[in-house]
Amino acid sequence: MLEPVFEILPAGRAFVERAVHSYDIHGTAYISRGVRIIYNDKKRKGQLTMKKYSWIGVDCVLDITRSITLGEYVQIAPKAMIFTHDSSRSMKNPVEKAVEVGDNAYIGAGAIVLAGVTIGENAIVGAGAVVTGDVEADAIVGGVPARVIGRR
Repeated sequence: MLEPVFEILPAGRAFVERAVHSYDIHGTAYISRGVRIIYNDKKRKGQLTMKKYSWIGVDCVLDITRSITLGEYVQIAPKAMIFTHDSSRSMKNPVEKAVEVGDNAYIGAGAIVLAGVTIGENAIVGAGAVVTGDVEADAIVGGVPARVIGRR
């Protein structure tokens, strides 16, 4: 249980993740306290990529069974979850697909993003939304499942 030690290091959690796991995390990116980075298979796991000034809030969960890419200036609010693995339909043939979040996108508190989703540039995912399909650039989505409720 070394995570609390990582959280108080001067260089922060992003530095530790970059150094220990070789994730592609820009020096200006930030990972908050309590973020859980999980994966389904230790022999083959995805890559976490965080471009400049991207930020992950407190108590988020990132499943990197496949890769997650966060563009520049992406913000993920507390308790959001991003999954790249889904075995709910079939344990023998689970869905495993990468997730991409475009530059300047915002994912609200408690939102859930499922495997294979691409969130476009400047998009906003409302708090508590469940994103099951791609989100267009400049779209504002909310609800369960998430639907377009506005434009930026």
